[in-house]
Amino acid sequence: MTSVNSTSTSKRRPIFAFTFFSALTHHGLNEARYMDELLERFFWSLHESGSLENTAVVLLSDHGVRYGVTRGCTRMGWYEENLPMLLIAMPASFRRRHVNMTMTLRNNQNKLTTPLDVHETIRRLLYLGSPYNDTHRAAHGRRGVSLFDVTLGDRTCKDASIASTYCECDLSNSHPVDVKSEQVIRVRMI
Repeated sequence: MTSVNSTSTSKRRPIFAFTFFSALTHHGLNEARYMDELLERFFWSLHESGSLENTAVVLLSDHGVRYGVTRGCTRMGWYEENLPMLLIAMPASFRRRHVNMTMTLRNNQNKLTTPLDVHETIRRLLYLGSPYNDTHRAAHGRRGVSLFDVTLGDRTCKDASIASTYCECDLSNSHPVDVKSEQVIRVRMI
């Protein structure tokens, strides 16, 4: 984590902090509670210092539980493996100055997004003074879109460049299986 000192120069300099907590939740859901107090203290310290007045907070997970009964035997475990959580909180000053961008971000709630979109959205924060140029983005091969500038609508996995391996649309479709098929008989013998 990068700390911000109190000089006026450092307050104007963009700072990016990236933390990765994986060991607590890889083996079970209940261990996430051990981060609660640490994260609460961290966010209170940001609030008390005034840092949240000009800080965008992005929290995301990469996947749910990787091992154990929850993953393999429940529908929820199956979804969590491929559908991570994402939260974006913008400071009040941003919401006042960029009303349209805030509304677009809100309209993109509960829409299919990807890490590529998160990247483009964070990247967009560096260029707030410029209009968003989606043609420029596409011409440079960036597949994600800014969640501040593009309303996603009903996007498919193909639209979002999600490989079929991770496409919940395809994975959640049930396909009838003939229990007398050669494949099923071979699996039973294992």
